[in-house]
Amino acid sequence: MKENALIHHTSLWKKNTLSLMTLFCGLCVISVESIATPAPKALPNDKSKNELTPAELTLPIDDKYDWIQLSSLEMLKGTLNNLYEEKVEFKSKEFGTLTIDWDDILQLHTSHIVSVGLTDFSIQVGQLTLKNNQITINNRQYPRHDVMTIITGHDSESNYWSSKITLGADFYSGNTDQIDYSAIAYTRRRTTESRFNTTYLGNYSRTDGEETINNHRLNSNFDWFVSQKFYLRPIFGEIYKDPFLNYDYKITLGSGIGYNIIDTSTTEWKVSGGPAYVYTRFDEVEAGEEKYNSSPAIVVETDYDTKLTEIIDFNALYRIQYGSSDAGGYTHHVLTGFSINLTQYFDLDLSFVWDRVSQPQANSEGEIPKKDDYQFIVGLGFSI
Repeated sequence: MKENALIHHTSLWKKNTLSLMTLFCGLCVISVESIATPAPKALPNDKSKNELTPAELTLPIDDKYDWIQLSSLEMLKGTLNNLYEEKVEFKSKEFGTLTIDWDDILQLHTSHIVSVGLTDFSIQVGQLTLKNNQITINNRQYPRHDVMTIITGHDSESNYWSSKITLGADFYSGNTDQIDYSAIAYTRRRTTESRFNTTYLGNYSRTDGEETINNHRLNSNFDWFVSQKFYLRPIFGEIYKDPFLNYDYKITLGSGIGYNIIDTSTTEWKVSGGPAYVYTRFDEVEAGEEKYNSSPAIVVETDYDTKLTEIIDFNALYRIQYGSSDAGGYTHHVLTGFSINLTQYFDLDLSFVWDRVSQPQANSEGEIPKKDDYQFIVGLGFSI
């Protein structure tokens, strides 16, 4: 009995000893593996792996909107209106019409056809892309600094022309019957290499059946650009008629040079001048005086036009002419005013006119006209 108990206890001790040895060996193996095996690395964030920075973005290819990316990496969609004098006019539905420096545009893509004027005075027409300081149009590449102008649309003749006529009228009846008419009109043709202008200003008034005002002034000139700023004016001319200043007609014809001080999509300021020939036929003269006069002259003018707001424009023209005393001596003509946009085609125009002749010629009765004439015109303008 004692022997059986001893054998039983001996067997249990062996089993326990074997279990402890097995547990100890297992712990040793786990410790060694934990030391040899490196800690697992964090998995990469798939979302950050696929993100692009603004500098890596490419403009969408859109058949409805034009797209630009600024040097600040902001992107805008809208309509590219034009580029003049390093200024881009871009219309955004969200932000309205913006004026942006050409150098501040990093990328550009147009959805529509544009006409691009280059520094060699050639014109390329097509969809335009700007990237890496290179423009691409019609599968041809040019440096961005070769671009002078961008105009929306095809290179058609109608894109070069603009015209406007302003009419004003006053009617009085009662103790005095009076009718006043006034008209201001211009037509212009502008390309990358030339510019043509024609302007007309006329006034007519009749009081109690007697004519009291009747003057007409027609001016025209043609400019040929030799650079972005300088231009030649091969010919300019004026026909002026005002019997109340004793001018049956006065014709001025000359040529000169000019310079664009400012020429952007919103502001234009230019100066020009040159020698001219003046031929004058007087309406009436005193006995023994010549009815005709011709003499050389110098003509200088400056023309300023700017957009003050989205609907208000301001313009000012000043022209001075130095001639012989028999032709009136020093004369000047000032036309300035505001144009307020009413609709797409109609404007309310407020104009001020000042004409001065330093040495007016006497009529047949020896009467000398006044040196200065002033006029304020309110009219309705129609633009084409």
